[in-house]
Amino acid sequence: MGVMLTGHHLIYFAPETWDGLWRNRQQLMSLFARCNQVLYVEEIPRLKKVVKKVRQGTLSVSDFKRPPVRQVAESLFVFQYPLLGAHNNRPVLRYLTDWARRSALKKTLTSLKVEKPIVWIHRPEMVDMIDELPDWSMLIYHVVDEYSAYGGQSSASRQRTAEREQKLMEIADVVVVVSDELYKSKSPYNPNTYLVRNGVNFDAFDRALKDDFLPDVFQTIPQPRLGYSGSIGDRLDFEMLTEVALHHTDWSLVFLGADNVSPRARKQWEALKSLPNVYELGPVSADQVPYFVKGFNVGLMPYIQNNFSHNISPLKLYDYLAAGLPIACIDIPAVQDFAAHIHIAKNPQDFACALKSALADSSEERKRERIDLAKQNTWEARVDQLSKIIERHLV
Repeated sequence: MGVMLTGHHLIYFAPETWDGLWRNRQQLMSLFARCNQVLYVEEIPRLKKVVKKVRQGTLSVSDFKRPPVRQVAESLFVFQYPLLGAHNNRPVLRYLTDWARRSALKKTLTSLKVEKPIVWIHRPEMVDMIDELPDWSMLIYHVVDEYSAYGGQSSASRQRTAEREQKLMEIADVVVVVSDELYKSKSPYNPNTYLVRNGVNFDAFDRALKDDFLPDVFQTIPQPRLGYSGSIGDRLDFEMLTEVALHHTDWSLVFLGADNVSPRARKQWEALKSLPNVYELGPVSADQVPYFVKGFNVGLMPYIQNNFSHNISPLKLYDYLAAGLPIACIDIPAVQDFAAHIHIAKNPQDFACALKSALADSSEERKRERIDLAKQNTWEARVDQLSKIIERHLV
């Protein structure tokens, strides 16, 4: 590892909890916390969700009294906004909840002695909370998706997302993007835009590969196992996967991750899951993911080809490589630089052929090549890159 940014306060305003599916932000902040004090700020609770959980009995009085901050490592802290500060659109109530959030965050920053932090924000709508952010030494906008391409948005909503993002990019001191396509579309709005791709916790996969342990569930799943690891949602081509499962009943399709499928795609996902050679394993903790992924024979990247997948930098790409897996992927820009190591289907009709090629690509030599490639794309390398960028622009 090179020279890491050292001795600073970092605050990452995230769109989800620390303990959920680990993404690039948790990986990066865990490493930065080795030499800096990091505060990871979890998503703002929504009033409708809070009320729903109260009615369901999944929230108790103690939840409303929970401490706002917890320490998860020596210099790494996680902040939860108070439930009484849940976001809502009622004018009078909103004034009170906004005050509750700001007050709780201010007290936490004071207790941790945070001054002039490097602030990271992650979503276009966070431009609306600029006034709630502490006085920063640098503001970084971290772009990991084309947010206007998210499903479930009206054309007007997509336009608002684009306008908010443009405003945010103009305010930010630095914009960090994870894919070439995002760089092309975002760099015109800020001259300090940098491409920092996603990476992999290589050491975790290295340990798993050297360990004979394999989760018990794989004893009941026949090989070959064609596995997908990550969030299960509308970005996946369930129709294509169903065709694969129906026509290749000797293949086991395995899904590892949380079910985030929307109502409009629920029927397709349920139909796929109902097939006898399809296995849903659910989510596991981040430290267990490598042990499950190494149980696959092929890593799946079965995306719908659209504007969303056109801009992504899939973390699972690096995970699969670190596990030495052959990979079958639908044709998206993010995999072009890795084409020598990935079996790419030009369209859904070709995906089964890509899978067959991947299954045949199982030699020890090819496995070692994939692992060596992953070793060049570690999170440590990404932190080095980010450290240089931050040092360059700190005032």
